[in-house]
Amino acid sequence: MLDVTPKEHQKMASELAKEIIQMSQRQDRTSPLVLIVYSRSTRSRDIRNEQETMRITAPIEGGKLIFRISFPIQNYTPILGNNVHDNNELADQTILDYDADNIEGAATCIEGYMSYRDKRDVMLFQAINNGALGQFPLSRWTLEENQSGKTGSRVQTLQKILNVLLVKC
Repeated sequence: MLDVTPKEHQKMASELAKEIIQMSQRQDRTSPLVLIVYSRSTRSRDIRNEQETMRITAPIEGGKLIFRISFPIQNYTPILGNNVHDNNELADQTILDYDADNIEGAATCIEGYMSYRDKRDVMLFQAINNGALGQFPLSRWTLEENQSGKTGSRVQTLQKILNVLLVKC
């Protein structure tokens, strides 16, 4: 046995703990897949347009896996008090990040957007070249609201779809 003082033992334990934490942290990466939420009335060329669709990715940032929900960027003329913005001005894009552990929160946010904007279709694309979409979709889901008007099962289905983004690479 080694003769170690309690102080040396504590230092060794601390160094070991730091090494374990460093080894267990995930390496930052962009999301290899992108989910697109769109409407059936969206023209096929507009599905790739960030001004027309919601995008959901699952990057790792700071060692943490997150769901990133990017709402569409849209031209609009908001009236805020007495300030009227120029018609050509782009709105700030709303981007929400959810911890991957909060998959229900992310799914509920997406479902709310789908209900409000009459969006019912979700496509999965491979992300290439800094977030550009692959040439062809990998999967497609159509999500109708329940006939009773409840959205619980659609949120559950969205949770399952969000799990597709949790691919290891």
